[in-house]
Amino acid sequence: MINTAVALVSLLPLYEKIKVQEEYKLTDSGSSRAVLLDQELDKLDQKSNLITHQIFSQKSLKRVPLNVIRDQSQKFLDDSLLGITYLDSQGRPQLIVGLQVPEKSLQFAQSGIRNQYELSFMTQPDNFNRELYWIEVNSIPEDESGNLVLFLFKVSPAIQDSISCTDFSAACQTILGSSHNDQKFLTIHHPNFPAPDAELTNQLLQDDAINLARERTLESKIGTIWCKDCNFFLTYSPVPEIGGGLIFAIPRADLYRSIYRQLFKVSSLVFAVIMLGTGAVILALHPFLNRMHKEIVKRRKIESDLQQERDFTQNLFDANPAFLIVLDTHGMIKLVNHAMLNATGCSLDEVLGKDYLRTFISRSPEDNLPWVFRLKLGQQKLVQTEEKILTQDGQEIMVEWHGQAVLNSNTQKCEYFLGAGLDITERKRTEEEFQLLQRITKAVSVAPDFDAALEVALRLICETTGWEFGEAWIPNPEQDHLDYSSVGYCKTDQFQQFRQLSYPFNFELNQGLPGRIWFTQRPQWIADIAHEPEALFPRRSLCLEYQLKAGFGVPVLAEGQVLAILTCFISVVSPEDKRLVELISSISAQLGTVFQRKQAETKYRSIFENALEGLFQSSLEGRYLSANPALAEILGYSSAESLVRRQANMKEIYYDLEDYNRFLKILQQKGEISNFEAQVYRQDGRLIWVLQNIRAIYDHRTQRILYYEGSMVNITNLKQTEEKLRYSASHDALTGLWNRSFFMERLKRAIGKVQKQNDYHFAVLFLDLDGFKVINDSLGHGIGDQLLIEIGQRLRQCIRSDDTLARLGGDEFTILLESGDNNVEEVKEIAERVQMSLRRPFDLQGHQVFTGASIGIVQSSLDYHLPPEILRDADTAMYQAKHQGKGCSVVFDAAMRTDAQRRLQLQTDLRWALERHEFRLHYQPILELKTEVIVGFEALLRWNHPQEGFISPGEFIPIAEESGLVIEIGEWVLLKACQQLKAWQQKYPHHSSLTMSVNLSSQQFTADLSDRIGRILAETQVNGRDLKLEITETAIMSDPKAAVATLRALKQREVVICIDDFGTGYCSLGYLHQFPVDVLKIDHSFVSQLFVSSDHQEIVRVIVALTQSLNIQAIAEGIETSDQLQHLRSLSCQFGQGYFFQKP
Repeated sequence: MINTAVALVSLLPLYEKIKVQEEYKLTDSGSSRAVLLDQELDKLDQKSNLITHQIFSQKSLKRVPLNVIRDQSQKFLDDSLLGITYLDSQGRPQLIVGLQVPEKSLQFAQSGIRNQYELSFMTQPDNFNRELYWIEVNSIPEDESGNLVLFLFKVSPAIQDSISCTDFSAACQTILGSSHNDQKFLTIHHPNFPAPDAELTNQLLQDDAINLARERTLESKIGTIWCKDCNFFLTYSPVPEIGGGLIFAIPRADLYRSIYRQLFKVSSLVFAVIMLGTGAVILALHPFLNRMHKEIVKRRKIESDLQQERDFTQNLFDANPAFLIVLDTHGMIKLVNHAMLNATGCSLDEVLGKDYLRTFISRSPEDNLPWVFRLKLGQQKLVQTEEKILTQDGQEIMVEWHGQAVLNSNTQKCEYFLGAGLDITERKRTEEEFQLLQRITKAVSVAPDFDAALEVALRLICETTGWEFGEAWIPNPEQDHLDYSSVGYCKTDQFQQFRQLSYPFNFELNQGLPGRIWFTQRPQWIADIAHEPEALFPRRSLCLEYQLKAGFGVPVLAEGQVLAILTCFISVVSPEDKRLVELISSISAQLGTVFQRKQAETKYRSIFENALEGLFQSSLEGRYLSANPALAEILGYSSAESLVRRQANMKEIYYDLEDYNRFLKILQQKGEISNFEAQVYRQDGRLIWVLQNIRAIYDHRTQRILYYEGSMVNITNLKQTEEKLRYSASHDALTGLWNRSFFMERLKRAIGKVQKQNDYHFAVLFLDLDGFKVINDSLGHGIGDQLLIEIGQRLRQCIRSDDTLARLGGDEFTILLESGDNNVEEVKEIAERVQMSLRRPFDLQGHQVFTGASIGIVQSSLDYHLPPEILRDADTAMYQAKHQGKGCSVVFDAAMRTDAQRRLQLQTDLRWALERHEFRLHYQPILELKTEVIVGFEALLRWNHPQEGFISPGEFIPIAEESGLVIEIGEWVLLKACQQLKAWQQKYPHHSSLTMSVNLSSQQFTADLSDRIGRILAETQVNGRDLKLEITETAIMSDPKAAVATLRALKQREVVICIDDFGTGYCSLGYLHQFPVDVLKIDHSFVSQLFVSSDHQEIVRVIVALTQSLNIQAIAEGIETSDQLQHLRSLSCQFGQGYFFQKP
């Protein structure tokens, strides 16, 4: 028995060897068959992609008709492609061509849509004769709506046989493992063999071993594993095309059945010769056992050498200072070295097996395509690119990647991707800083002036460094404090108020952050403003209020002089960044010379552009090199730039070429010309007379003429001749302009054109003349008609040839602008052109008349369908312009409704203001100018609104007049003013001669005014001679005859009559002597301009002289300086009032 046991034990090595051989044979066969399956499925994938691109060709499913898709799809069906199904973004079939995808498979595809992944898979439905089918799922190119195409392929029997493992055992099961949890496994069995036991299969699929095998295939690993609980031996191999792998599961008894048969034969032989003796048996087996031993020793050595080689390779991989990473064909991380782990702050366990893109890449539109994508999409063997990768703490580092696709030497198919990268973050930062320095210097150099250069520098510095607020401080001319610059940078609008509140600050040397920088001429950094004492940082509280917590600043120096201080702030506490300070200091050093030049350019440009005479430089050929706005205006150009850009020769503008030849001859002989007169053409073709002075500028070394410089003054009084207007049925009979009917047709056509053409835009200007009724009533309808005719002629000069000008009726005009883009700026420019044209006085039959227009503007919109809708909104905008004052233009917008609501609210509040005692009277003294003794007061009305505070009379008086409340309010003012006057007279009896002036609205100037005044005088016991009523020229001239009667009734009560703001209205001197007027009040606009314009001095002199000739008094309003007082005294003006004496 001992001999028998020894013999059996000696067979154990043989058993182990045969066992390993069987396992290896199964593993090798599984790996080969997995490669074969992957190749076959890859062909199907390429075929489906080709079909998809040919059918759709850059169009989405919705944009290709279904009948076209059906016809084209039918052409591709063959023995292998059995059907095509089109699904929408919800997974619903939209079209089925050929064989339909099985219901279970369709549900699985729909699950993929819901989970937002594109998954191809196999299916083996019961009603397809148990054949194996492959369903390829493709998205549609250039389609972002999520539509999918399902291709139903039949896997050939040869492939089905090749991936079957029934040649190992009839009970062997073929299992496909997937990367998606919706269908982890698919079991495949050969149709010639009975289906495996379902319970045993379920037990196998639920075991942890097969899940582990599936996960390893996802990691592109090949190997074996025991399923101990279900007693199966598993071999697994990756199949990239299915996103998983091929798994063979064979029962243990079937795997080792051949081993057991061999052992049985050997053991029988042992028992047969047992009688021959143990020694003989051992002797017979000895050579076989020796060979087995040598084979085991050799195998162990090979394994040891392989392990050493692996360790050496791993050490080289980890010790490499460059980033090294290995990805599988799905972009999953297989290996990564220490250099990359240390740089990103990740551990190996955190990244191994994870998706590279999701782990390290944060894509933005301007980034390069990741290197692994470029390898996969372009099928390139080598890629070089720069890419940002994320670190564990969310920071970004820039890496220069060299990517390599590693191919299988036999199949030439990609097995994995190898990437080698260098951290170039510091190099990139240095490059960016250098580029920033160049960019700022270049941008500042081309800025038009010093302020623009400052603004560009602040914006680029803040945007590049991430600081949120930038400002500049400029030393004042006396160099004793810093002034706040008008330019700056605000990342968000919340800092605009901080800017406004900073304007009053003026920092002296060593005061505040700007003052410290000015004093030290060195950069300063404040890490936390909250820790700064208020004495050293005066804006500390202001900064903290607006969440500005850190700041720094640098001086801009040139030749040792501080030109500007640049300071920046941020809303987080920020420790000093020495690199940033060095960078900004370098930038400021470069900016110093540029800023110095810009300051000089700005100074000289100011002189150049603000000169009253036209200044220019011209080439030797006579073309303008530069020109100022005055010259452009003289020659009729909209701007100096347009004059220079036209490149016109001086010769072209001369009316008489003999004048030009004489001009050129003198210039060539003497090098300069003085006071040369000539007649020239304006840009618009009009002839004007000009006076020119010009001289040559020489190169001081070569004495060669470089260019000419000179001046031009407009000395002509020639008026533009006007073309006669032709009348027709479509024209206004009075003005010759288009009439309302024609205008509405043109407007209707324009509205239709807007609906059809996206690039067509128009605008409508609605004009209403200011003060036309007064002119018409006072000077007669003949003068009014003549005024309308001349206004029409002026408006024609303001529009373009394709525009339409019409008179709607009365004093209303409309303009339809169809030329150009008609954007807001262009339309406003045209409106301003109209206003400037109407501001010039009109000479009408010996009367010089001034008028203007209120203009409402409406731009075209798809919301307009009828002409009346546009005229309605234009009329609304025009009335808004009237409320803003004479000669205003307003573009219609929805905010006007808000303004109307406010006016309605103020009108409502006005009705309660008297009852709630919200009105106040302020009194301004009136003095005798010779003695400066107070002789009376003017009562001025103020409204203290409970919510809005004091509201200007200029705002609520027009509302009161519109609503009719001004009569009641005026009565209250008269009553209170008389009561106050009586109280003063009683309190100061020696001043009983004091008078009280009260302003009257035109609505109060009615036939019963005398009676109402009489009741108030009787109630307050004030003498009529102590009350002065100030009435405007407009109120009197609205009905001169009635005015005379009313004024005479007031004079019977001894009331003093004053004409207020004399000289600004339309009072006719022919009527003035008929009115019982006691006082003329000289408007403050004339007094304030006494020393600005000689015309205003003359007007004041004439008014004073007029009062003296009429033996009435003159009161000057708005006296604010002693010079004005002295001048009025010299004119013998008797009385005056103003801030120079006392505010109300």
